[in-house]
Amino acid sequence: MKKIFLAVCLSGMLASFLSAETVKIGVVLPVSGAVGGFGDLGKRGIDLAYKAQNKTKKGDPVEIVFMDNKSDKIESANAMQKLVSSDKVSVVIGPMISTNALAMTKIAEDNKTPLIAPVATNDRVTKGKKFVSRVSFADSFQGLIAANLAFQDLGLKRAAILFDNSSDYSIGLAKSFRNQFTKLGGEIVIEANAQAGTKDFKAQISSIKAKNPDVLYLPIYYNEGALIAVQAKQLGFNIPTIGGDGLTSNKIFFDVAKEAGNGYMVTDYYSTSSKQTPKGEKFIKEYEATYNEPVSAFSVMLADAYGIALQAIEECGAQDRICINDKIRNVKDYEGIGGKVSLIEGEAIRSAVINEVQDGKMIYKTTINP
Repeated sequence: MKKIFLAVCLSGMLASFLSAETVKIGVVLPVSGAVGGFGDLGKRGIDLAYKAQNKTKKGDPVEIVFMDNKSDKIESANAMQKLVSSDKVSVVIGPMISTNALAMTKIAEDNKTPLIAPVATNDRVTKGKKFVSRVSFADSFQGLIAANLAFQDLGLKRAAILFDNSSDYSIGLAKSFRNQFTKLGGEIVIEANAQAGTKDFKAQISSIKAKNPDVLYLPIYYNEGALIAVQAKQLGFNIPTIGGDGLTSNKIFFDVAKEAGNGYMVTDYYSTSSKQTPKGEKFIKEYEATYNEPVSAFSVMLADAYGIALQAIEECGAQDRICINDKIRNVKDYEGIGGKVSLIEGEAIRSAVINEVQDGKMIYKTTINP
């Protein structure tokens, strides 16, 4: 009788194993190249989210198919093509920056494969797309709240913009800030270019200083941002400075800028000092224990993108990419690590926070609701 019972149990286990469907989720991140620091933070979020849940609710195993896009848009497109053609993934998460995301969107559309761009904020990433979504806010919202912060909250009327005219992210933020700041009655006294890869910005800073602005908008990434902070201090140029989510998103900014970065304000998705969800509280403990440093907003966004993707797969099954895409693009009140988010046709409706650099740390100032 025991043998019969054991045989039945083993048979049931074997049947369950054979019926299990491996779920493949593609992840494209830069772990090398110019913004490799972003990719490292993003991968932390994916790794912790995968550790927390690597099976669907019905027991199907999840496989992460990871691709390094080397911070390059051509590599991004190649990675996307491989994931949808060869690996047959259910959904793709990534990359980190808007220029690389834009290189992947047509492939997502052509292959009807959902692409979640967690932190690619340029409005064109999702505009007019049917298979591209994002869980971050767009630059049109981020630049607007930066302009409101400068003009309405801080009472600053004369702005300078120092941006990278080769970056879709930087161009989008500069445009949004410019439009809102002038609409409010402010004046843009000068705009200058801070090309990615440049090391010396003293000429640009001197030109800006000569125009006597009372606020600097700096929608660029951490490498150049840190150098600008140091060189501005050397030139005695010290005015309120506001950046986007990419400015202080890597510890390189703090290591290089040091005290020169004090007072810099940024628009961001998340702060550990704001009100946390239960998932957020758990994630903070796990992250700090694992990496021994403060939680990165980028890690949070990637983890939430994974959670939203997995929830859609559980509702639709791994093979129905049309259904998965629809569930992602219209998710309602998803309570993630970074707070509550809804998507309307792929565009996230979520709060933003203002953080300020003080003594090498990000200090939470306020939350801005959409």
